[in-house]
Amino acid sequence: MSYTSVRGMILVIDNQSKFIEDIKQRIEENNMECRICKHSKAPYLRNLNDVEGVILSGGPGDPYGPLNITADLLALMNFDVPTLGLCLGHEIIAVANKGKISRLKRQNKMEKVFINKKDDPIFQGLDNDAFIRKKHYRHVTEVPKNFEIIAHSEACPVEAMKHKTKYIYGFQGHPEVSGDQGNIIMDNFFNICKSLKSESEAIEQLEIKEIPA
Repeated sequence: MSYTSVRGMILVIDNQSKFIEDIKQRIEENNMECRICKHSKAPYLRNLNDVEGVILSGGPGDPYGPLNITADLLALMNFDVPTLGLCLGHEIIAVANKGKISRLKRQNKMEKVFINKKDDPIFQGLDNDAFIRKKHYRHVTEVPKNFEIIAHSEACPVEAMKHKTKYIYGFQGHPEVSGDQGNIIMDNFFNICKSLKSESEAIEQLEIKEIPA
């Protein structure tokens, strides 16, 4: 059985997140389809050709612990689409790209996050800072060489990072449950997914027209 989708599909890797329903709701409010895959279950890749974006959720574990993150790693390796890591997902992206994480005094609050790169499309509609919900006890201490820091806070020097040439983002906090400012970040991510899909379709149509009769 194959899946087809009129709407764009976001593949969500659920790392036992308490906020998975909030992520799903935000996806559906953006008129996109949500497909959830458990962290320990490999996604059936042949049935996921319509994926326009990937979200790696937060969760109680860490990339170095016993938590099975097979699905996270397969998603990072197999989908060349915009990707958003949230909390644990952010840490997984860092470790998968040879970054480093360390323990931190447990964070469980709304944190003022300062934006380093205001012109990045993920921050469109925001000013110099945003309040983001924090719920973690580890953080990225060494950014992978192919990533750059795009936001920081007093608690974490790497509140958000982005791949230098791809739309791969990591947020240490939880914009999915951070009110209006968090919703802006999530919506911007979905808009990036839609925009790249539209560009890809336009290029495909142009190539079809250029094929000689």
